[in-house]
Formats: sequence, structure tokens, C-alpha cells
Amino acid sequence: MDSISRLRELLVQVLRDGTLEHGEQELFDELMVQKPRLLQVLNVGPRSPTEQKEIESGKTVINGKHVAVNTDFARQSIFLSQQLDCSERCVAEALYNVMSENPNIDTLNCLELAIARFHQGRRDLVDCVDLLIQAAIAFTTASRSSAISHLSEFVMNQLIYGVKEVDNVWGSRIFREIDGLDSLLATVDNARKCAPSLTTLATGQPGSTTTLGSDLLNSRYESLKYERRILATAYAGMGRLGVLSANEIKLTVDWLTRNMNHPMSYYMLTAALNALDSADPQSEEWSRRKSTVTNDKLNEYMGKVLSQSTSHIWKDPSLKSVIVLKWTLCQTEARHRDPSLETRAGFRTEELEGQIKSAIEGDAFVYLAYAVFGLLGKRSITSFASLAQKLQIKTDNEQQDHRILPSDDFKPVVLDAFETLIRLLITHASSEIRKIKAKQEDVASARHDRRFATSSSQPDASHRPRTDTAILFSLIGLLYSALPPERALQFWGSGPQSDTQQTYLEYMESTAGRLPSFLQWAVWSHGNDTAMLTALYDMLGGLAKGQQCSELAYNFMARGTAEVIPGSTLPSSSSAATTVSWVGIFGKLDGWARSPNTKPLQQQQQQQQQHFLGSTLGQSLARTRVPTTQNPPISVQDGVYAQAFLHLLSTVVTYSVDVRVAVAGHAQFCAIPTLVSLIPLGIPLELKGAVFETLSSFCEPGAGVNGVEICKAVWTLMEKNEVINVRVAQTGTFGATIPLKGVEAELAEIEAVHKQYPSTIPFLNLLSTLIHTPKRIPSAGRLTDPEPVNTIPETLGQPYRLPGISPFTAFIVDNVFDNIPNREYSRPSDRWQINDLCLCFIERAVASFDLEALVNHSDGAPVAPDTLVPLLVHPGFDVMKRLLSRTPLQARILSYLVEGVKGFDGNLADEEPYFRSTITRVLRIVQRVLEAQDIFLDVLIPLLAEFDSAPIVGPNHTRSFFNRFDLELSFGPQYIPALATYVAFPKYSELVFLSIRILTSLATSMPASNLSTLIGRSSESDRVLAGFVDALSAQSVEDVAHAEVLVEETTGAGAPDLGSQPDLTQSIRLAALSLLIQETEPSRPYPNLAHYILFGTTTSEHQIQDPHALGARRTSIHVILDLLNEGVPRLKGKGKERQREYVAPLFVTLPELAEKCYRVVYHLCTHPRTSDFTTRYLRTREDFFARQLACVPSPAPQTAHTPYIEVLYTDGARVISTSSSLSAFLRLRSCIFDLAALDLHILTSKGHLKGVSELLEILFSNPSDLNGEDDAYQFREIGQSHLRIIEFLQSLMFDWSDSLQVDALDLQFLGQLNIQSCVRINASGCEVIDRTAVFSLLNAAKRALHAQGAIATTAHAEQLQREAAYILESCIVENHRREISHSVAQGYQAWRRLLDLTLTKCFDRLPHGQRENMLFDLLHILPTAIRSPYIEEPTAVLLSEVVLSSITKLRENRRQQVIAQSASGNPGSGFLPAERLFAILRNVVECITENNRVELVRGNLYAALINYVHLLFSPKLEEHSSAATGKSDMSLSLSSSSMREGFSFDDSNSSLGWLSTTQNVGTLYTGSLEALRGSTERLIAIVSRDAIDGTEIWKTVAFMLLDALIQLSGAEKVHIISAPLTKHGILANVVRGVKEADARLLAILKPDPGKSFHSI
Repeated sequence: MDSISRLRELLVQVLRDGTLEHGEQELFDELMVQKPRLLQVLNVGPRSPTEQKEIESGKTVINGKHVAVNTDFARQSIFLSQQLDCSERCVAEALYNVMSENPNIDTLNCLELAIARFHQGRRDLVDCVDLLIQAAIAFTTASRSSAISHLSEFVMNQLIYGVKEVDNVWGSRIFREIDGLDSLLATVDNARKCAPSLTTLATGQPGSTTTLGSDLLNSRYESLKYERRILATAYAGMGRLGVLSANEIKLTVDWLTRNMNHPMSYYMLTAALNALDSADPQSEEWSRRKSTVTNDKLNEYMGKVLSQSTSHIWKDPSLKSVIVLKWTLCQTEARHRDPSLETRAGFRTEELEGQIKSAIEGDAFVYLAYAVFGLLGKRSITSFASLAQKLQIKTDNEQQDHRILPSDDFKPVVLDAFETLIRLLITHASSEIRKIKAKQEDVASARHDRRFATSSSQPDASHRPRTDTAILFSLIGLLYSALPPERALQFWGSGPQSDTQQTYLEYMESTAGRLPSFLQWAVWSHGNDTAMLTALYDMLGGLAKGQQCSELAYNFMARGTAEVIPGSTLPSSSSAATTVSWVGIFGKLDGWARSPNTKPLQQQQQQQQQHFLGSTLGQSLARTRVPTTQNPPISVQDGVYAQAFLHLLSTVVTYSVDVRVAVAGHAQFCAIPTLVSLIPLGIPLELKGAVFETLSSFCEPGAGVNGVEICKAVWTLMEKNEVINVRVAQTGTFGATIPLKGVEAELAEIEAVHKQYPSTIPFLNLLSTLIHTPKRIPSAGRLTDPEPVNTIPETLGQPYRLPGISPFTAFIVDNVFDNIPNREYSRPSDRWQINDLCLCFIERAVASFDLEALVNHSDGAPVAPDTLVPLLVHPGFDVMKRLLSRTPLQARILSYLVEGVKGFDGNLADEEPYFRSTITRVLRIVQRVLEAQDIFLDVLIPLLAEFDSAPIVGPNHTRSFFNRFDLELSFGPQYIPALATYVAFPKYSELVFLSIRILTSLATSMPASNLSTLIGRSSESDRVLAGFVDALSAQSVEDVAHAEVLVEETTGAGAPDLGSQPDLTQSIRLAALSLLIQETEPSRPYPNLAHYILFGTTTSEHQIQDPHALGARRTSIHVILDLLNEGVPRLKGKGKERQREYVAPLFVTLPELAEKCYRVVYHLCTHPRTSDFTTRYLRTREDFFARQLACVPSPAPQTAHTPYIEVLYTDGARVISTSSSLSAFLRLRSCIFDLAALDLHILTSKGHLKGVSELLEILFSNPSDLNGEDDAYQFREIGQSHLRIIEFLQSLMFDWSDSLQVDALDLQFLGQLNIQSCVRINASGCEVIDRTAVFSLLNAAKRALHAQGAIATTAHAEQLQREAAYILESCIVENHRREISHSVAQGYQAWRRLLDLTLTKCFDRLPHGQRENMLFDLLHILPTAIRSPYIEEPTAVLLSEVVLSSITKLRENRRQQVIAQSASGNPGSGFLPAERLFAILRNVVECITENNRVELVRGNLYAALINYVHLLFSPKLEEHSSAATGKSDMSLSLSSSSMREGFSFDDSNSSLGWLSTTQNVGTLYTGSLEALRGSTERLIAIVSRDAIDGTEIWKTVAFMLLDALIQLSGAEKVHIISAPLTKHGILANVVRGVKEADARLLAILKPDPGKSFHSI
């Protein structure tokens, strides 16, 4: 199973990246190994009596080896073979693998785990099959990489055509597996419905049997459905490749005849349609397709099964028509390319035309329309009301079409197949469509004449005229509204998108131009028939999807000439110009708006002044239609027609901001006033709903200041027209009946009575759309054109009520939301949609309520009352008041938390998509309230008491009136466990993410024990723990930085409503790890929520259990350790086997994620309550410290993301990475260093010397030693290889360059910005420039400049944009520098801590012969690091301290070595290596003289030189001197942080007479003086300056160094040290200073005669 899983991982990586990091060899080795399994698909062999007898006899074959088994194993294998209906040997192998990995597992868990592993292997296998097919498709469509090319070749030659049997090829095998899974699924389904909750084992009593539990059978059932679905996806992909044989197409069509409504119906239909596609005539694919379509047996079969005489064998005749249509078009394509087929049976012109006509009149378009309606969902019915009316799809019945829909990821494949069918139809059968349209119009006209002659008012339903052309037009619009944007560009005469590769059909269309011709014909052929016009607008509305398409559609409608391509030679009609144009649309709307029913509007005009902006757009929006006395009634047909062109208008303004602003500001159209004026009229509610939807499209965010102006105009016009009762008295008594108006009255008197809500639902959508949030504004527009979020006029409603939109808020919360349970619904989905829209308004209200502005003032100035007005008028103020006090809204939100869990458990989310979004919005609201409640309660509410706020908000409440929301959650024991339970629904990723984020917020605001106790004692505790385990163990290779940006923009309160939820797997893992990092800090109490999640219990005595121990379970800590240990091999002699070598460690693949995991482990190891058992478990069970330290590399791993940085190491190696990846890697390695140091400290304290030796061997060995396979680690001499601890140091000494380059720019407008005020400390402790703060600062500066009139010209605006971009780019570059510098500094600190602990506590555990070499190596490299220009001052101080401690340790070790060697009778062997000493001296002196470092660095280096000088003394003579004088050798430590073992200096050593007279010592003195000779004067000048003017401690050290240097120079006749001292007057200055100091001392000691002892 591991092998097929590895193959799946490799295939995923190839399809994602197009290549493999370590080459393709491993991939194709795996493919050849797994080829037999791939060819057999899921067929592992049936049950065999022979194999059963073999196992019962006590032996079997497992993994190719004969194995003896016991009776229990045989019984379990036979039972599983019966349950899984497969080979006994296959089951025995799975069971054996489970037992091998879990030797202590009990029988029950062994059975369940074996079944899970069995199905996991099957899922991996079918995934591999699908991925291989996708790779072959990628080669034909987009990717041309080498790996994809080779994979495609393998699929074609080794799999698809690798089976030589004619009727048993690979596609047939896949088809048989799909078909055969039906019976197996039925069996398992019946079993799970009758199964007990838990699995029970046979007791040995007669009649007792083992029974699988319902949970296990449910998971098996879901796994089987997944296997079938993935195989069906692969089978459809084979059809797209054109590799399905004639026999396989026959099997597919035969299957479709029998299965009208099957879960695989759409998959099989797509496979059949794809198999009959077109292709490039010169390609090998067309050769395969042509041989298939011209196959005699297939033609004979298709002729029979698709003939009129065999219609009875089709359960759905319209499905047959779709197959007929595609088969005929495929035949037509082949006939066009091969003229020899024109006379062949089945390919003749009359036969093909007859089949096209038969297919169209056989309701092929109806089937496709039903299918697209089903794929789109119920929302599309109102947008395409005419088509729904023709198909008799009623909005009050949700089960019109019982077809089971495919999975969401397969829906685009189905739609692509339908689009190809429509394109081929238009390309090859446009003339047939025109003939059919003309014939049907003639028939309809004749029937109309006969009906008029007979005075019959209604036609018989069975003789209703066909409208296939109108259905086709509407179908095209419906289809392209479901497809991605810009797919209809070629209909408008434009080329396809440049960023996508053209398909063959797109290439042919670019030369033929059939699609614009078809659209032009559709425009002029409507004949002013309302039904055809409606269908035409349906089509135009779909074809306008996308920015370019919407602009082309707008221009087409604005020209008013009915020309699709302006100036083209395509025929057009002048009659169509007046009807298919914006003038015609708004003229019709204007005619309806002129109605006497607008009398309330006239009254408002007399009583209320207009409140509009002064710009041109605002004046256009403010223009109000003058009503007349005539109001022609709007028929149902006119209403449907109006819905169609309103859908077109809505589409173009949705996808193009320029079109939106142009239409809204057009003086002739008066779009916004005209649409709003329709609301009070007595128009059909469905049309009124379409008006609300169109207004919603105008009010979408993203249009900048003009878009906000449109929203304010809509608010003002709705207030003017009183769409609801907006004149509620301020002093009205509580509970008084409020008069209903407009939408309120229609809701109560019409919609609620009929249980349908076609107007209220769009109105709620409009109100929520009018509330803009920062996340809904495109990120690019936040900088280039900062769009205000507040869309509500501050004086709205005055003077007759409080300003703001409180009546609309009350309508949503009190009228609609509170009464949802009290109303009835003909469609249950309406209830949840209304729920969703009400909560959407509430969510956006709290999301756009910018409370953070009250505390983000950089200048710290007090908040002025004027700045509070926008916050008080905002609906978020009203909503927050309701949520933070005991109100029905708060109670409903809390109840939804609990009811949501029950709904998900009951699979309600699968039945009602709005249920999922409803609960998601509830969690978004809860999260936002928890974030903002402190500012609201502790800042805003007290500010209201400082001025008279009653005219704005009414009666004010004190702080005591409100309750914190987290307290309300804690008052009920069911709320917090329910919040945590959402972690257990991985299918709904945002719910999981929001649940974790809310728990993170609650963990900081509630007592730690309360949170963990409430969850631990609930019935959902096991699900919560399992949910966190699943969330952390989920596989994802998404870039961490991208995941963080994605989750920030797409989740949380105010996030945009996406059609499909993004993959948040990585974001969920990051959120879970952030929670664990926060709560495992050493300052946090124990136990808390994080410890409960990690260890699975709330008891403080609990420790980490072995997950394989009897009765233990796998918890989150095991998942984290598995993540960190994967790809990190155990050291020799540790564990049973080494890890898989081909798996890259997490710190290589995802260093940002790994760093968070290491941080959790580090916190557990340093927390006083968890340190002991955590370190013990990591050391004994996981060998964690040693294996991590041994495996972590010195250079950073490669990262292929942009923007990238290039790292250049001192050895010339170059690494491409990113700033975040490099910083994370350095931080995680620092964690490993600190953990290793902690383990060394613990081991030395407890006397575990073996473990200490293992860690030291890793640190002070060569890297080649760690890679050896047989020998133990050996220390090697210098010159062979660097020690790892030195390599770690050198890896921190690098230069780097950023790919982001910022050119200097003269700041004319933004030069005074205080960017320093935007500096914040991020999660890793680094001071960075906060992006949000910079955006806020820039936007505030832009607004101030515009208000001052400084931006007067276009050149000024462009300069301002350039300056803003320059500042942002500079901030990004600066953040990169700060992050890397901070991480490097952390790396140096951790490395120093590890080395210090080694030198102080573990130095005697190093081999005696290697200690001195190690110290010399360190002293050789450290001065180089200090001299580096990239080293910051704190790091230089740290390294100088390491130099001092190293040379001190070298001196101490030298003394011990000389004593030991003298005692052994070999005193001459202890000579110091002269050249290495001289090199160290030169390097240290250069550090002092060539770098302008701080005094602390120089002081430490002075002390190091003093120790160097005394290192030259003979230890024996020093020892003798100490004994003779009775003084012990004293060590002085000079460090900024701690006292260390230092250098020896006393009076006995001050005489040159004690110097050794041996030849070696003389050589050392002479060589040392030679090394100093070139820099003596400069060194003496620097040291003397510090001795005279430095701080007190460093004065002493400097004098001591001068003294030591004078002693050293005394070995020569000419003192090279005393000469500079005398020459520059330094010595005289010192003597004078001593004299002055002596005088001051005497003055202090001189007695004062004026005072006596008694007087004191």
C-alpha cells in the first residue's frame, strides 16, 4: 500500500509542478512496479476455496513469502474475505501489515484498521488511474513538460493499448469495475442500515458471529462511492482522449439506455459525448476517432439502438436524442473530411439531416436544459424564467428533475461536453436549425389561424406548437452562464482568451466565423415576437459573462444597429435595432414607470428634500421620473420578457465596472431612478425580484467612489419611495404595531400566504449587497483607487427619524429573521436562503463596522465626536448592541451554534446548500464579535457618555448594560462544545477554520481550565480530538504564505461569497498550530485547551502515550511528531528500520509549517509542567533530538516561488529561496539547536553520559560520518571535513539579494508619511512594517491630499500612484531584510547557547585528542564572522564573547594536556601549533583594527588577546609560580551577559624571568611579535584610547592588554609595543592620569577638620 501511495504522491507532484525535484527515474520505477495493479484496476481476485483451505491449515503467502499463521489470524482473514468479497491472500496481506505495524493492537481495532487500510489502498489506486489519465489529457491540452510527455506515452503504450486482448482492454476493465460496484454498494448499503452502532466480535458461543458496526460500514460505503466516482471520472477522461474503442462506446450507450437516473449517468453521458468529439485532422487522435466512427459494427449498433423503432428501450427518450445529435454531428465531421463517406449508409446527407431533425424534435435541447438547470442549482430558474416556463419547471417544487448530480469537481467537465455539442451543432447544422425554425413558425401560424377561425382561446397541450429554436437560444444563455467567464468571446467576433491554449474547435471558429453569424441571425430573426425576444435576451445574458464579453455586449446594445460585429458584412435587420438596444430596454422600463400608482412617491417629493452628491453621476442618479396618468398593465409574458433583459443588464454591470458606471451615469437611461421607481408599482413579484437583483448588481463593491455613490443613491431613493415603512416614530412604545408598507406588506399579505418569496429574497440580497466590506473590495483596487466602505448617507432619514438605516435593519432582524420559524415555505430551501441572507446582512454589518479606527491612531490624539458619527450611523452599531445584550438576535445566534451541529450530522448540508452558508455566517459573526467587543465596550461606549449622542443613536446605555459575548457562550454548557465540534466536519473547510480561530480567541479571554473542561466533559470530546488529528494530518503542499493570504481574503466576516469554497487544508493546519503555539507558551497555565488537544485528556497527571500501546490512541502530538520525523531517518541502532529515503523532510518541503511544529515541541519541552515527560518521550520513543540534529542541513533548502531571493554562501554555493522560507528554516533550526542544548543539559544533570556522547558525536563529527551505513561516528582531523557545528556557523554567514528591486523616486506628495508608526511585531517576534497599517496610512494621506486640492491634474494622480507603489514595494523589501536579519540573529543566539553548554558542561565528554582541534577551528572561523559587514552589532558582541570563551577553554585544555603529557613522560608532545596560533592572533587583531565595532566587542577581543598571551606561558611554570607565591590562578570573565572562565594574570606572571626558555616558546613569542608588527601602532592607539576614555571595566581590560603586550615584546631587544606608547605621548598621558587619580584619591581620604566624629 505504501508503494501505490508513493506513486500517487509523485503523480500529484508532476501534475502540480510539471516536473519532479529528484528526476523522473523514481516515478517510472514505481509505474513499472505498479503496472500489473494498474492494469487489473480493482480486481484483486475473487474468494478462493483453495486459498481459504491454505489459511485454515496455518500457512499462507504474504508479500511473496510463505508465512505461518495462527488460528485467530486465519479466522479474521476468512471473515474479512467474506465481508470484502475478495481474495483471502489479499486480505491476509492487509491484516498482516496492520499487525506488524501495531503489535499491541487488539482484535477489534485490528479488523477495523485492516478494512480502512484495504479501502485506502483502493482509493490510492483509483486516484493513480485518474491522475494518469489527467496527465495524458494535460499533454494534449496545455503542458509540454518532459515528465508529462513521458507519462502520456506510458499511459498510451503501457496501459490503454498495453492489453492485447481485443474485448478486454483497459477501458473495458474500468467500465466493468464501475458497473460491478453497483451490486457491491447495494450489499453494503443494506448491511449498514441494519448494522449495530459498534463492531462486535464473536464470543465463541454457538451462533455468535462477528458483526461490523454502522460507522465502519458507513465509511466503507462512502469509500466505495468514491472509488466508483473516480473511476467514472477517469473513464470520461479516456473519452476526451479519444481512446475509447467502438466496443467501449457500445457498452457506454447500452448502459445509458438502462440507467436514466443513476449516480453515474452524467459521467457515462460525458464519456459518450467526449468519445464522439472532433480533433485536428492531422493528429493521431483524429485517426483514432475516425476509425471508431466509421467502424461497421458500431454503425450497425448505433443505427439500431438510435432508431425510432427502438425508442421503447430508452427509459429517457430525450437522452436518446442527445446521443443521436452528437453521433450525427460526429458522422458529419467525418463526412466533411472524407468525401468517400458521402455515399456510405449512415453518412448520406438526407440521413444526417433527418437525424438532426429527429434529435431536435426529440427534445434533445430540453434534456440539456434540464441538465444545466440541475448543475446550476435552483438560483438559475429565476434568471431564466422563460426557459423554466417552457420546460414547466415550477419554482415551488424542488424535485422536478430527479437526476442525481455529479460531484462539484466534475460539473465543469459535463458543461464543457455540452458546450462542445452546441458549438458543433452551430458549426455543422445552422441551416437545419433555420429550416426547423421556419417550419415550426409556419405550423404555429397555421394553428393560430385555425384557432382564431374556431374561436378557441387556448390550444390543446398535446398540440402546442414547438419552440425548439427559442429553447436553444435560452439553453445557450443558460449554458454560458454556467461556464467560466469569457468563454463566449468568439460569439462576439473576438478571439479566445490569450492566456489559454486554443482547442481545435476554437481554432476552426477563428477562421470560419460561424458563431457570430449564428448570433447575428438570432438577433434579426426574432420578428418582434415576445417569446423569441425573451429567448434572445436569455442568450445575450449568458454570452455577456466576463469582463470582455460584457463590454462587447454593452457596445452591441449601445450601437442600436443590431450589428454583432460593427461594419461587418453580416446581414442585419433594422427592425431589430429598436428592440435589441439599451434605448429599447429603458424605454420599456420608462413606460412602466410612468404610472398613477406612484402617488406615494409624489407625496414624498413634496415632503422631503433630495440628498445626492454633486457630481455628474450623482445628478443622473438623482433624476426622478415624473409619473403620468396612464399605466398599461404588465402581463405575465411581459414580466418574463422584462426578467430576461434585466438579467442581461445585471450581467453586464456585474462583470464590467466601466459598464456599470456608464449605465448608471447615463443621462438618458436614468437607470437607478427608473429601476427604483418600479418597486412601488403593482408589478409581478417575480419581476420586482428581478429589479432588486439588477439593483444588487449595480451596488456590488469594486467600482470605487462612483460605486459608493451609486449605493448612496439607491439608499436615498428607497427611502424616498418608502419601499418599507421608514417613518417609524422615535418615541413609539415597545411592542406597538408598526404599519406595513411596500415590501413589508407584500411579505405579510401575499408571499407568506402563498408560501413563496420571490420578492423578499432578492430584496434581502440587495440590502446585504449595499453593505460593503473591505474583503469584498478587490485587493488591487484598495491601493490604486481606495474605495470607501461606508455606503450609507449620514443624514439618511432625517429629520423625521434617527439617521441611518435602522428601519431596514429592524425589518431584517425583527420582521424577517425572527419570524423565519413562524412562516411556511413551499420550498424548504427558501427558509434557509432567507436565513442565509439575513445573516449575510448581519455579518457584513459587523464586518464593515470599523471599530479598529478608534484605537489605531498613530498620533495618540483623542477621538473627536465628529469622527464617531459615521460609526454611530452604521448598522454595525445597532447589530453589536443587539449581540452584546440579551436580545432575541443573540439567542438565535447561540441556538444556531448547537442546531448547526445537528444539521450537519443529519446531512442537511447536502440537501440544502444554504444551510452550510447559514452556519458559516453564524461562525463568522461570532468570530467578528469576539474580535471587536473589547473596543466596542471599553472604548466606544464610554466615548458616547462624553457628548450628547441621543440625536444620533437615541437613548444611550452604560457599559453595565452589555455582556461580553464570550461570557454568554460560557453561561451555557452546550455552546463551546458545539463550536469545537465544527472541527469534525472537514468537508466544510471554512467551518473548521472558523471554529479553530474562535477557540483561539476564547482561549485568551476565558479561564484556561473552563474551556478544556467544557469540551472534555461533553459528549463530542472524542470528535473534537479526532477533528484536530485529521486537520493536522491532512496532506497539503500549498505554499504557507499563499495559504495565509488566501484564508485572509476568502474567510471571516465580510469575505466575498465564492461559488465554490477554496481548499483551506493548509490554512486549517496553520490555524491549529497557531492555537497550540499560543496555549503551550511557558507562561500559560497547565492544563489548558492546547494540552487537551495534544494529549487527549484534561488531567494534569497524564503524559504522552505510545500510540501503538494497548489501549492508547493517536492524538495531535503524535501527528506533529510524525510530520517532523517523516523523512528524518533514525540513527543507527535506533528503531526497527530506517525511514523511506525518498521522502523529503518537512523542513525541506514546507519550512514555514515545520517551524510552527517545532515551536509547539519547543514550548512543551520548556514549559515547567510538561518539560519532564515530553523530553523523556521524545528521547526514548522518538529519538527526536539526535535524529533531528543529525538530519537538519546547513544550507537552506531550495524553494521555487516568487518573489524569490538568492542566497550566496561563503563557499560559493547559491540557493534560490524566498524570504519567508529562508527565515522559517533558520528559525526552525534555531529551535533544533535549543532543543539539543536542553537535552544536553538534562542528560548531563542526570548523568546519562551515553546520550550526551551521541549528541556530541553529531555536533563535532564530519557530515560524512553521519551518512555512513556501518561504522560508528568518528571524529576526524582538521582538513578532512568541517565539523557540523562549524558548518552550522558558516551557514549563517551568507550574502543574499532580493529579486524585488525598487528604483529611487522623489516623493512629492507622500514624503512626510511616518512609516515607522506602521511597525508591528509579528508572530516570530520580528519588527516588520504592517501591511494593513500601511494601507490605512496611504489611504488617509490620499484622502487628505484630495481634500486639500493637491491632486489637481492627471499627472498629479499618476505621480501619487507611483509614490504609493514605491512605498509599498520599499516596505516589502524592507520587511524581507528585517525578517532575514532577525532570523539570522536568532540562529547565532541558538548556536551560541548550544556551544556554550557544550563547552561548560560537556567539554570533558569530547575525545581528548579532538578538543584542541575543535577549539582551533572555532577560533579560526569566528573572527571572520565578526569582520563580516552583514553582521549586526548584537551578533558581533555575541560572537566576540564566543571567541573569549573558546580561547579561555583552549588555555584551560592546554594546561590539562601538558600536565597529563608530562606525567606520561612525553613533555615535548604538547607543543602548540604555531601557524594556527599566529593566524588566530592576526584575525583577532584585524577584528579590532579594521572594524568600527562597539566597545563591548573590542573589550571581549582584548580579553581574548590577554588569554592568548598567557597561553604562550608554560603551564608548568605557571603552576610553579602559583605554588611559590601562594596564589591560585584566577580567571577573569569579561562578558556582557555572564561570568565565564577567563584568563590568568597575577603578579607572579609579570616577570619575564618566568618565561619558558625552550625553543618552541621562543618561536611562539617571535612569531607572535611578527604577526603584530604590521598593525602595532594602530592596535596600540585603539587600545590606549579605550584605556584612557573607555568605561571603567574596559579601561581595566585595556590596561591589562597593554601590560600583556609589553611583556610579550620584552622577549626582543627592541620593544615594539613601548615605542608607540612613548612616541604618541600615550605613556606620559597615562602617568599624568595616574598622578591626577592619586591626587583625587588623597583628597577623598584627607580628613575634614571642621567635622568631628561626635558631630557626625
